[in-house]
Amino acid sequence: MKLNELCSSLKEHKSSDFLEKEIHGITHDSRKVKDGYVFVAIKGHKLDGHNFVTAALDKGASAIVVEKKIEVTPRVPQIVVTNTRQALASISSRFYGEPSSKMTVVGITGTNGKTTTSYLTKSIIEASGYKTGLIGTIQYQIGKRVIPAQETTPESVEIQSYLSEMLKSNIKYAVIEASSHALSQHRLDGVSFSSAIFTNLSMEHLDYHENIRDYRTEKLKLVKNLSQEAFSILNADHNTSKHFAECTKSKVIWYGMKRSRADVTAEIIDMSTNSTRILLNSPWGKKIINLKLIGKHNIYNALAAAANGLALGFTIDAIKTGIETLSTVPGRLETLNFGQDFEVYVDFAHTHQALQVILSTLRAITKGRIILVFGCGGDRDRKKRPKMGHIAEKYSDVFWITSDNPRSEDPNNIIYEIQKGVSKEAYFRVQPDRKIAIEEALLEAQKGDVVIIAGKGHEQYQILKNTIIPFDDREVVRQALQNNILLPLRV
Repeated sequence: MKLNELCSSLKEHKSSDFLEKEIHGITHDSRKVKDGYVFVAIKGHKLDGHNFVTAALDKGASAIVVEKKIEVTPRVPQIVVTNTRQALASISSRFYGEPSSKMTVVGITGTNGKTTTSYLTKSIIEASGYKTGLIGTIQYQIGKRVIPAQETTPESVEIQSYLSEMLKSNIKYAVIEASSHALSQHRLDGVSFSSAIFTNLSMEHLDYHENIRDYRTEKLKLVKNLSQEAFSILNADHNTSKHFAECTKSKVIWYGMKRSRADVTAEIIDMSTNSTRILLNSPWGKKIINLKLIGKHNIYNALAAAANGLALGFTIDAIKTGIETLSTVPGRLETLNFGQDFEVYVDFAHTHQALQVILSTLRAITKGRIILVFGCGGDRDRKKRPKMGHIAEKYSDVFWITSDNPRSEDPNNIIYEIQKGVSKEAYFRVQPDRKIAIEEALLEAQKGDVVIIAGKGHEQYQILKNTIIPFDDREVVRQALQNNILLPLRV
């Protein structure tokens, strides 16, 4: 593609030393520059891409996109814009042929439930006979190609590249988790969404957003730019949904548990530690659905996916098949069974609201004790730490406070802040070594108990200072139970 054609996608820009060139790629990472690439200098929280322009030119960049003209040698075309993140999204969409305009793309935003809802949505579409791509917290799926996710929503150039690759693989449906960071940083600009799902909103990422209102404002961006032909799938039982409904031109479909307020609703028939049976009610018909995911929060996730599927024209039989086909979502109340006589779950819950949801869910269906292992991530919102300690005490019978991803912080300081929310009467233990904490909790468990290991879910690493080490809660459990490493301790 010619540089001039690429620049025509920008609403406003100034050119310096312009010379028509053939462009072979786009990147914002100077390490990935190749001959014929455009390098886009992005200002991040820690690093400024403008400081890496020389490195990009040394690797063969043919042009640069910047927010201010830079004196460099050799002289190359400089495209000066107000916001390079917005520019990156625009030129990336143009470079890859605006792939989302040729697809049905579903966006999902909210504090909790995005990942599970994305898996349910994908399952429903595939039950209707269509190959479906996925971009989300756990991984990016393009046919048989699976890419471990570095972040929930990647940078705009990666998104456009993945969507283009999906089209080339004859995948014309895509599901994208839309994080507040991504919406704030224009990563989803240039993506044409056919529908957008809102799950819920609670305090999260307040280390990035100034307050809950700013957090909500970023989430709203997903529905603001929807066309009149698109759909907003909104949670009727959540007050924040009214803000989404007020700011969108799209058609609105409501889902929820309260039948008088929603289009797509559900009645709980029965619920156990293995499954949840519901009666799905909608203007498109009724169906009894055996949901293999447990808990009321997963009913909401299923309703969101069902409402989206119905809005997009899929049959209620496909909705039922799609929901019933999904047996588990990695790290989301994922059950681990190695022959033990108690239940073990791993979950990604890393906020006090999410922790409360999973613990209250398990409390309602557990006959024995609830044994919890959890911690809090470092360099993140510190206000939630004592709140998580309070929730742990309220809903579990015994709990371990341990490390999550401490990052640059001292794990003991994080644990201390969690303990501020715990009373003197609470039955808990402190064990900074997460592996030992998990093993001790498994050792504590007896027949009929439930062990829940929260915070990391699907993650296969732990971040300590500037080091990333392999660590998977599920693997620790497997080694402990399947290999009987606890047996000597029990004797």
